[in-house]
Amino acid sequence: MLLSTRIAIIVSLAFVFAFGSLLAIGLQREALAVRPHTDVAIAGEAALWRKIVELETLRLAELREEIAAEPAVVEAAGAGDLSRLRRLGAVLLQSRLMAEEVSDVQLLDAQGRVIYASAASAEPPPLLDVATVGAVLDGPSIGGVRQVAPGAFRVVSAARFGAWAGAPTVIAVGVNAARPLEAFAEAMQSEAYLLSTRGRLVEGTAPRLWRELAIELPQRVGVVRQAPLDERLFSVTAIPIADISAGSAGLLVAVQDATPSLKALQRLTAATMAVMIAVALATVGGLWLYLRVSFAPLQRAVGTLGALARGDMSARLPPGGDDEIGQIASAVARLRRSLRALDDARRQRELQRRRQERFVRRQMEALAETLEPGAREEVLADLRRIVAATRGAGEAGSDAPAPAAAEAPAAEAAPGDTVARLIREDDQLGPIAAVLQQMSGRVVDQHRRLSELVARLREALVRETRLASLQQELAIARELQHSVLPADMADRPGYAVKGVMESAQEVGGDFYDFFERPDGRLVFVIADVSGKGVPAAFFMAISRTLLKAIALFEPDPAQCIRQLNDLLAVDNDRMMFVTLLFGIFDPAAGRAEIVNAGHLPPVRLGREGAALVPSTGDMAVAVAEGLEFTTLAIDLEPGESLVLYTDGVTEAFDAAGDQFGEQRMVDRLAPLGGAGPETVAAAMLETVKAFEQGVEQSDDITLLIVRRAG
Repeated sequence: MLLSTRIAIIVSLAFVFAFGSLLAIGLQREALAVRPHTDVAIAGEAALWRKIVELETLRLAELREEIAAEPAVVEAAGAGDLSRLRRLGAVLLQSRLMAEEVSDVQLLDAQGRVIYASAASAEPPPLLDVATVGAVLDGPSIGGVRQVAPGAFRVVSAARFGAWAGAPTVIAVGVNAARPLEAFAEAMQSEAYLLSTRGRLVEGTAPRLWRELAIELPQRVGVVRQAPLDERLFSVTAIPIADISAGSAGLLVAVQDATPSLKALQRLTAATMAVMIAVALATVGGLWLYLRVSFAPLQRAVGTLGALARGDMSARLPPGGDDEIGQIASAVARLRRSLRALDDARRQRELQRRRQERFVRRQMEALAETLEPGAREEVLADLRRIVAATRGAGEAGSDAPAPAAAEAPAAEAAPGDTVARLIREDDQLGPIAAVLQQMSGRVVDQHRRLSELVARLREALVRETRLASLQQELAIARELQHSVLPADMADRPGYAVKGVMESAQEVGGDFYDFFERPDGRLVFVIADVSGKGVPAAFFMAISRTLLKAIALFEPDPAQCIRQLNDLLAVDNDRMMFVTLLFGIFDPAAGRAEIVNAGHLPPVRLGREGAALVPSTGDMAVAVAEGLEFTTLAIDLEPGESLVLYTDGVTEAFDAAGDQFGEQRMVDRLAPLGGAGPETVAAAMLETVKAFEQGVEQSDDITLLIVRRAG
């Protein structure tokens, strides 16, 4: 590539870089100039929203004070008369609820539990959490926005109220956030939306437009963005809104159709970019042409110098003075002097090379001593032949018969030998290189064998480490699984219960539990958690602990499982689930109320035989939030039992690959109708073990038997 071309390219690249830098600086400057206006817009919208919420809070505070000042309400609350308070609330709030001036009025105790709510739902979400209730009881009244449910925002006003049956309470009045949102949209002359902290739309004046825009906005910071839709451009302003509990409630978003102004700005920007690119291209083109014209004399001078280098002394340059031509003549003279110096240097290098050859041979002899005996003798023999050939070549320089003597060592070499061939060609470095190559191959071969041995040792160490880690994990999971199992319970006057579990080598998630409620009823459960190992064991422990805590206070089995499902389904990132059969047995009435959440059906065992109880078809627990479950009532006759089990019983395999199955289990249980729980459990375990015939157990075998006395 010509020098003029290189200079033109370098200057062009520098110009392009400078142009790009100026463009980037300009864009950054424009962004910084717009930033104050953006901050002012965000601050203005935030102030407008705070004012609207403040007015709405004042209106709710007036209603709250009006309710709190009603003597009948105070009297009913002081007496703890909930039915009277509901009648009074219906009279006072009916017109306002119908006019949507208020959404809910609640009376909450110090623990944040709802004592009274005007909403018609069975379990309305509380307007305040327990921390906010404590703050109201200890301080002044509060008001603001609160997200009471994943899909509901409320504007809330709350203050301390009189005592409810002697305990302090808080009265909270709330209205749907759609009311102030519409006022905000009307004041901004735009569409307005409320988003949750996860970015989901909760309230909005035009939900369809928001779904079509499909914008992702950062949380907890105010931003202004542009969003295209079809042929229109929208200005989107988002501001964070504070929750009444001092946290973040979500985002308030205003969407305005700014198509005319934004498109005009885009056209102006495109025109500016086009002009700047045209100027840049014209400048680069002019520079390129100027350099080609300016460097034409230098190119002719370079051509003349090339001819001189080829030996063409007839090459001439046009006459000139102290310019490029004179500099080229001086350069040619210096070149001739340099060639003579180069020849002298070549001779010195040849002498130096011979000294280095001798040094390399000595070093190779020392290195050969580190090889194995056979390889060492071969390398030393090659070196001796090289030394002999070199001496013969040296004698040939001073004695006439030397060529015949020089041929003798070469003749001694075997045909095809690389070293012998290089010696015959009088190559001084070639034989040493050939020997060095052979030595390198032998060293590489020894290194390869050592590397393979080290690699095998490393693999064995890794396998041993993994095996130890797996064994430790299985031990932890098995210990955790057995730690949650209840101790045996002595027979009660009205019932007897027995649970057993045979763990497999690969730990699963089976567990069972039973305990007696304060009212004398027996709570029992058997479950199977999805997965294996430590994750399944931890999920099993969590499920058992939550279920026991709920069942101590909730008498309805279906409600117990519903609450457990909602707790486990939240933030279930690993998508684990548990199938279970949960029940509460009343020994006085002989009735067992059970819930089958995706588990195997229980067996009803009596003196007349054994039969599977039909399943209710409910889903497994922790699959999704909001699932409903069905309670099935079974009246046990005296002496009858319920046999609960996991798939480790029915899915046991023998050596032929046949499955134990439900029918084989029912047939085995039928003769045991009058036996106690211990006898039934022992018989089933013995039967399953005998069926497997020494095959390794693949899953936990778990049984739970509840028998009515009689």
